[in-house]
Amino acid sequence: MLIFLRTSKMFCIFVSVNKQVDIEKYLEEFRSEISRQHDTIKDLTDDVARLNRRVESQNVEIKSLKSENKDLRNRLSKYEEPQPPKNSDNSSVPPSKERMGDEIKRRTSSLREKSGKNPGGQPGHEGNTRMMSAQPDETEDIQPNYCRECGRELSDIEGVEEYREECVGVRIIPVVKRLRFLNKTCTCGCCNRVEYTKRKNPVYLSSEIRALVVYLNIVMCMPYNRIKSFLHEVMHIDISEGSIRNFIEDAGDKADKICDRIASELVKSPVAGADESGFYVNGKLNWAWILQNPKLTLTWIAKGRGAKEMDDRFGRNALENTVLTTDRHSAYFSMNVKGHQICIAHLLRNLNYLNDLDKNQNWSSRLQELLRKAVHWRNTNPEAIADTSTWTESLDKLLNENLDKFKKPFRQIRNSLRKLKDHVFHFLKDPRVPSHNNASEGGIRILKVKQKRSGGFRSQTGAEDFMAIHSVADTAKKNDFSRWDAVLALV
Repeated sequence: MLIFLRTSKMFCIFVSVNKQVDIEKYLEEFRSEISRQHDTIKDLTDDVARLNRRVESQNVEIKSLKSENKDLRNRLSKYEEPQPPKNSDNSSVPPSKERMGDEIKRRTSSLREKSGKNPGGQPGHEGNTRMMSAQPDETEDIQPNYCRECGRELSDIEGVEEYREECVGVRIIPVVKRLRFLNKTCTCGCCNRVEYTKRKNPVYLSSEIRALVVYLNIVMCMPYNRIKSFLHEVMHIDISEGSIRNFIEDAGDKADKICDRIASELVKSPVAGADESGFYVNGKLNWAWILQNPKLTLTWIAKGRGAKEMDDRFGRNALENTVLTTDRHSAYFSMNVKGHQICIAHLLRNLNYLNDLDKNQNWSSRLQELLRKAVHWRNTNPEAIADTSTWTESLDKLLNENLDKFKKPFRQIRNSLRKLKDHVFHFLKDPRVPSHNNASEGGIRILKVKQKRSGGFRSQTGAEDFMAIHSVADTAKKNDFSRWDAVLALV
């Protein structure tokens, strides 16, 4: 007879009752088996943990490889499905970053449609030419000295004028003016003196020379070393780069006060344009901002390109009565202003890229046609106020078309215009509002010229002086004054 003895869920012991059983022996074997199973379980647990760690490591590696694979596919797609290059004609890429081929193409093409007219002045155009001066500074007689027949000397014979012409030139020579401060003693015995302050160095450069230095650096964007070479080689005047910096700093201090007055007038303007552009000061990224209207220009430096920078410069809600013409940078649409007008010229360039991207579609060209018709209507009706409902309906029809079969840039522009469609045709409702932001871009473009010629700014104060003086010079130009006269007034 057998007795069944269960000791656990895993082990059973069968013992015959006909035999004498040493239960301790069986229990010892059972304990040994349990110990071996514990060791096995522990080994298996360690193996599972090790495998889990390996799986986690492989998951990280797989994620990294997927990211690398995606990047490589994107890079390879340029060769499998060639994309048109972005340049200044079809995007916001500045001309300075264009490829050489794109630059050549841009210089021989234009966003404007051909008019069919020959280049140059048109029939009936009033030309401009130099006229003879009433009183020339010098007169030189060019005449024969000897008779070509007999060889007689002709100096005693007065010549008869057959023809005259004038050559306009310039003398670039330094003029040294000595100032003598004299005293005079009256017959009554009183000694009369004029007031003066003794200089540390009684030899100094005139205001014209100082103005020329500032003009060359700010308006002409010449770097210090070129100004120094120009003055030395052309005018025979030696000057240090430290003196150049001092002249610009003095002019910048005076320009700052004028900029405050410009800012106070700009916030009263019913319409203004704004733009921003990145540049480097001593290797650190800064942002140049501009706010301008047809009569005023103000440029300044900020640390970022958010709406906060405008509030910091003019005060919160300072532009609440102003319609702002800008590009589609999101910061502008978080500002508290009366209204917005997005730059149509920007849109036309972006749509040019879509034309190049897919030449088998006409969605982008139809949108371009609508925008051009709106601009043409404004140009031919400069004072009229339009009902924009028809224009908006036409825009809505285009924006509601299904673009799923097109590439991603099509949907990006469509989605952007859906958000900003109320700001596309504002210029048709208000004749004062321009359809483009070219004036703002032109006002800040000098910064890029400065960077290209001088490589940027070495100090924050130098950049701030540049912005302030440029604001004054550009404002003078808009009011029919020369920038030279504006700079001369600052030194």
